[in-house]
Amino acid sequence: MEIRPATTDDLPGVVASSAALFAEDAATRDALRNADWPATHGAQWCADLLTDPQALVLVAANDGEVAGHLVGMFAEASDMWVGSKAELVSMYVRADLRGQGVGGHLVDAFAEWAKERGAARLHVTAYAKNTAALRLYESRGFAPKSVTLAVDL
Repeated sequence: MEIRPATTDDLPGVVASSAALFAEDAATRDALRNADWPATHGAQWCADLLTDPQALVLVAANDGEVAGHLVGMFAEASDMWVGSKAELVSMYVRADLRGQGVGGHLVDAFAEWAKERGAARLHVTAYAKNTAALRLYESRGFAPKSVTLAVDL
């Protein structure tokens, strides 16, 4: 398994990986998510990320095929935030490769990228019912700083 920055050649695989994450996670856990969003907007979103200097797009490549991805975003300090931060926006590993450390390697590469850019904090949001993701993030030092609560009306 190779963890590396995505290239334009990886775009179809990144789009597919992102769509798989959306179908498995957001679209099943959040009634307000548009399940058609990846088909309508996913390709453009992924293409834009590849050219965004504040974005990191990593792939987990298995025999040359995208088997997972991670998207991270960096934000400089601002008037509101006194320190720079990096957000882990999206991560997915194909089901047949889970439990083999691939997700951990993606998170570690993201953390290294963020440190090199001078991030003072890493941030990730995960659905409370995605216990596997929460365990992975906690194993990498992530801890709750705030809690988002929601109620559907």
